[in-house]
Amino acid sequence: MKKLLIAIFALFLGISTMAGAAAGDEYNALDLGIWFGVPNSIEQANVRGLRIGFPISAGKGYVRGLELALFCAATDDIEGLQLSCVAKTNKLSGAQISLVNICDAEAKGTQIGIVNCAGKRGWQIGIVNSSTNAKFQLGLINMNEDGLWPFSFLVNFGKDSFKSSETIRAEDKAI
Repeated sequence: MKKLLIAIFALFLGISTMAGAAAGDEYNALDLGIWFGVPNSIEQANVRGLRIGFPISAGKGYVRGLELALFCAATDDIEGLQLSCVAKTNKLSGAQISLVNICDAEAKGTQIGIVNCAGKRGWQIGIVNSSTNAKFQLGLINMNEDGLWPFSFLVNFGKDSFKSSETIRAEDKAI
């Protein structure tokens, strides 16, 4: 039974790779990672669909869909859902659900985990939350450098949380 499942998975992986190459597209519908940079093709690959890490998935491309890894999911640009023990990205539009979530730049979405770290924006729900200016934090310890309070227990808000979108865009253009 295990051999049959592996064969079916390999077949789908091959078909999705061939379909992307035949259409001249620069993405795969399905991608499989084993370690950081293994296989070599995962390093720069873009995925619109599913990227699986068994045990690790990492790359400099993007995932538009779901990245699922046993230990670590670490694709640079996520638009969708990232699930793993440790989830790391540079740019998030969607959600990270892991024990430890890291978004180096802007998080346009939600992080749910024990420890959440984001460059700016986003919602964080966990035990320890850290951000430059998260919109909302719910956790035991919340550090929000440019937030309503730089440090708080239970709940914290970003300074921009109560501003309109138009005001935020106007302030961003002025900078």
